Amino acid sequence: MLILFVLTVVVGAAVDYTTSIRRNAARSATYQTAVAVGDGALDILFYNWRNTCRSSGVPTTNTFSAVPTPTPFLLPTPTPPGGFVKRGTGYDPNSDSDYDPRFTISNYKIIAVDPEYNALANTSSTPKPQLGQISQTVSSVPASSNISVTYNYIASADVTLSAVGPQEVSTGQRAGGNVVAHVRRVFQKQQLSPWNWAIFYADDLEIHPGPKFTISGWVHTNANLYTAHNTLTFSDKVTYSGTWNRNGAFMPGDGSHTGETPQSPNYPSNLPPTQIAAQQPFGIDTSIFNPNDNNPNNDSYHELIDPPITPSNNPNSQYYDPLIDGSGNPIRYYDQAGSGPNDPGIIIQVSDNPSLTTPGWDGVRGHDIVKLYTPNVNQSTGAVTLTSVTSGPLYSLFATPGAITTNQSIQDNREQATVRVASLDVSKIVTGSGANPNYGIPNGAQYGQWNGSGNGPVIYMYDTSATSSARRGIRVVNGSRIPTSGLTVASPNPVYIQGDFNTGGTGSVVPSNNPANLNPDGTYQNPSNPPNPQVSGYTRAPSSVIADAVNILSNSWLDINSGTMPVASPTTVNTAIISGNVVTNANGDSAYSGGAENFPRFLENWSNKTFSYYGSMVELYQSQQATGEWGKANVYSPPARQWFFDNNFKTNPPPGSVMIYNYIKARWSVF
Repeated sequence: MLILFVLTVVVGAAVDYTTSIRRNAARSATYQTAVAVGDGALDILFYNWRNTCRSSGVPTTNTFSAVPTPTPFLLPTPTPPGGFVKRGTGYDPNSDSDYDPRFTISNYKIIAVDPEYNALANTSSTPKPQLGQISQTVSSVPASSNISVTYNYIASADVTLSAVGPQEVSTGQRAGGNVVAHVRRVFQKQQLSPWNWAIFYADDLEIHPGPKFTISGWVHTNANLYTAHNTLTFSDKVTYSGTWNRNGAFMPGDGSHTGETPQSPNYPSNLPPTQIAAQQPFGIDTSIFNPNDNNPNNDSYHELIDPPITPSNNPNSQYYDPLIDGSGNPIRYYDQAGSGPNDPGIIIQVSDNPSLTTPGWDGVRGHDIVKLYTPNVNQSTGAVTLTSVTSGPLYSLFATPGAITTNQSIQDNREQATVRVASLDVSKIVTGSGANPNYGIPNGAQYGQWNGSGNGPVIYMYDTSATSSARRGIRVVNGSRIPTSGLTVASPNPVYIQGDFNTGGTGSVVPSNNPANLNPDGTYQNPSNPPNPQVSGYTRAPSSVIADAVNILSNSWLDINSGTMPVASPTTVNTAIISGNVVTNANGDSAYSGGAENFPRFLENWSNKTFSYYGSMVELYQSQQATGEWGKANVYSPPARQWFFDNNFKTNPPPGSVMIYNYIKARWSVF
């Protein structure tokens, strides 16, 4: 009997232990299923949150009150008494009041939070921006701003699944027989200015300098990275979204480097080039510029600088080629060139004179016609209406003799064509002596971007008569002093920047141009401590030049010598650039693109001369007008390149708005 009793106890203990193990294993498996269900619910929330953010700017919590829910058939378990999904209504991420065990999924919601993931005042509160690079306190940031910020949201899904044990779901309390997974995820809308990069390419990025070349600041390409020379040095982080050969490589089709042995560039040992996700302007790919929208402006991001069009079925209607972001802010620089009484922006339209006997803008018969407009954008539809500017202070400013000059010609050997240019003389539109010039409108009016921020003038200047056989361009001259609030010049034509720009002075007066600071080969005598790119007392203002292509003409440029590869003189340009590119092997002839080292184009003999540059270079599209290939004879000889990223752009970007939006699944937690 004693033996039988002992055996019974042992068997009972074994059965109890086995049952306990089985129940724990079953509960563990059920818990993992609950976590997986929660993750699936969060994926649905993320998809809808991202789409809402793209179309609604910075949405509030109540924007997501009707966000779609998962469907029951996705989970092959019985629906509990309460139902499958119960939405959450609270806006405090630290409150558990929206949990309900009578539902498979409860507390299903997205809530806006502050940078510390704390609750906002109510469901109608806009999330406060998380400012990574701004030191001052900012309560809100306009959606059209160029400031880099992050907005935070928390998505939640509490999943209750039946497990081994008593079922008490009808009481509304936590049931001991269920398993519960409280799944949370932080969603982040990251608003990032492309001006945070020294070099940003939407397409393949090639950098193959001959002489030693150091790049300060971030570098990124949304495609493939080609860096096949050890004369290249990166001093900061480098990222790419395609591929990169650690030992260097040349782009397929590049016939200019045939026979050369690829070599790896130099970079900090703890910061090698790294692959990351694509950084898409406007938060989406180029489908925003839909090639199937019955719109001739179907050339991808080039639409940034294209003028809008009218519908083909109603050519007399408003300009309507809608490119607006989720907050109704215009994306085209044409539309950003001012709107409203506090933003006397300007569109300068140059065109052929249809009559040889009619005086042009300059009074000469047959010369080009110039018209001035200010745009007004409908924030709901994107339609653009123009107001003709024919009088008043804004008209008087640009009608100042010499402010706009037409019918000048230069020979562009890269294009193998004569280019007729219209010039904007910046010195004519600024007033005030000394280091702080102002925009020249009387009564202190600020010439700002379209939304009233007063961040500086956006001038959109273009020649409508450009064709493949009639080359046209815009030239910016006498720009050593620009408005203190900044300046952006945008054009669908190629732009030529002539002479020192945003330096406060010209020639050897600018320290970075001064021969006393230069070696015989044009490099700085102390590369680790280069001379200032502006004269003493002048503060370089935020600036950008945005065009089909950007060409640099030195301080010594004379139109009469164009086409002869004239000798350049040291020149400094302080501005950001968005420009086009001509890709390697574009015409099947193995021609090299010229690489990032030739992103700003040259037309002079720069041997032993310095080109100093402080700014940010952004390539978003292929050139449509300035399509001449790099590498032709008698075009230029390269300068000593002294290029630096302008860190001021991180906190004080150029006028106008072009942003990169990333939608990130950030911190994940479960309890």
